[in-house]
Amino acid sequence: MGITQPKDSAIKEAVGEHFNAQYSGLLSATQVEKINGYKQNDTHYVAQMNIIATAERSLDDYAKHTLQDDTLSPLEKMASTLSTGLLKMTLPSFDAGDTVTFEREYLFVKTDNGWQLKKELSQSDAP
Repeated sequence: MGITQPKDSAIKEAVGEHFNAQYSGLLSATQVEKINGYKQNDTHYVAQMNIIATAERSLDDYAKHTLQDDTLSPLEKMASTLSTGLLKMTLPSFDAGDTVTFEREYLFVKTDNGWQLKKELSQSDAP
């Protein structure tokens, strides 16, 4: 009989890494907690997470920094500007050093190499 769900420690680590990669240069996860979880079937597990993050800079500063980044191509700068605009619509307002709380759900899939974080399921922010 195999493991029926991912370990909480593995879930927290994977979610923290995913969050930090997703918001690199803007937000950093300081606390990751599993609120709840459930099996969709034998190979799919959904983890409901609470993530507390500290803002490394405000969204406006983040946007300015991106536009001044000479390593980015004009196309990458345009894509970043669009994604920053989307973040402004979906995230609460914050300044550098502020704490922001997120509630997210993540799908984990059982593979030959163990449980893997497949994707984020929801974008329900709780400011």
